[in-house]
Amino acid sequence: MSTEPLTVLVLARVDDRYLEMIRAVDPRVRVIAAADLDRAAAAAPQADAIVAWQIPSEVLARASRLRWIHTTAAGADGLIVPAVREGRVVLTSSVGIHTVGLPEHVMALVLAFARRLHVAVRQQAARRWDRAAVVGEEIQGKTLGILGLGAIGRAVAERAAAFGMRVIGTRRTPTAVPHVERVLGPEGTDEVLRAADYLVIVVPLTPQTEGLIDARALGLMKRSAILINVGRGKVVREADLIAALREGVIAGAGLDVFEREPLPADSPLYAMENVIITPHVSGASRTYYDRAIPLFCDNLRRFLDGRPMVNVVDPGRGY
Repeated sequence: MSTEPLTVLVLARVDDRYLEMIRAVDPRVRVIAAADLDRAAAAAPQADAIVAWQIPSEVLARASRLRWIHTTAAGADGLIVPAVREGRVVLTSSVGIHTVGLPEHVMALVLAFARRLHVAVRQQAARRWDRAAVVGEEIQGKTLGILGLGAIGRAVAERAAAFGMRVIGTRRTPTAVPHVERVLGPEGTDEVLRAADYLVIVVPLTPQTEGLIDARALGLMKRSAILINVGRGKVVREADLIAALREGVIAGAGLDVFEREPLPADSPLYAMENVIITPHVSGASRTYYDRAIPLFCDNLRRFLDGRPMVNVVDPGRGY
């Protein structure tokens, strides 16, 4: 076990109590918090480990001592850099901590569309009273399709089942999942698309899933269906989705992630009355770091002790 000091660079605005949690792991640990790019780039050459949601290229280029990256996100697609692919830097993710807020966000979108709250909010802003326009539907008995029955997808399924929804979905290995009536492999994606009244996308971004939901896929869905994407923006071909929403191929979309973020101000999605947009916050909450930092601290102990870490990302698979 090395007695050398280890510098952890935290690229986030976090309360001091979280920084103290990291320092308390071991006397060898030195913590540098840098929320702005200039400070992060200046500190990068000292960093043995970086904790961040994403890491600017300017910081990575200067991190000559870097041995470990830990992302506070579930997806790690933006951090599979050459050093990670070559095995010089280990990459770990925060997969597994998004099983509360994110599934709640999904169900909030399902209920908002079902009860036509997106229409009611616009009516309120216009000071208009129109009961017929906001009469919604009941979600009991409706089919929720989930693409990606990992930890998040399973948590979504549990909540949907509590509302009396029928749940089907896909996962890489199609073994049984609680609260899911039918689990299919990736080859069953089309079947899920055809059956879903509400389609939830939580697959990771990989070469196999990029552009998975294109014009052909959207054309398989019910005209009454709602698409909800809380996974990765590039899983959906945005131009195809915009066309499908305009032409009534599907009824609406709840979008938290986009091909380009921030979503440009001139995106047609902003003006669409059948779209609900949130700015990549589906997994965020005021208590998020209460789960994210303890997970990192556990891995930090393992890293210092030379023990296997949890949530190590396989660069070949992308997660």
